[in-house]
Amino acid sequence: MKTAVLAAAVVSIAATSILPVHAGDREWSTAGKVLTGVFAAGVIAEAFRPHCPPPVVYAPAPAPVVYAPAPVVYAPAPVVYAPAPVVYQAAPAPQVVYVAAPPVYYAPAPFYRPRHMHVHFGGRW
Repeated sequence: MKTAVLAAAVVSIAATSILPVHAGDREWSTAGKVLTGVFAAGVIAEAFRPHCPPPVVYAPAPAPVVYAPAPVVYAPAPVVYAPAPVVYQAAPAPQVVYVAAPPVYYAPAPFYRPRHMHVHFGGRW
């Protein structure tokens, strides 16, 4: 298994360096080579990592669970309060107040003479 993964990584690295590069593809070619190198480094690091079983840790057994019946709780009787009565008080009756009327003055209506009726002094009309 390790040998097959290592061989695949070596072949992929070799294949990326052999492929020709065309004008305009340099950016993608460089990015592909970098990503292939990162992947190959991860595969190689995983191949050389020692695989050992995880350590076994013994823990004490958990305490037994004991179930007890739920206590009976009695709710107090509900207390209902009636709203306070609303009392409307009648307003006092309005009082009639008599005030003496102010004096009324009458003036004669103004008289306006038409323009053609002006009096010309000097004996002529």
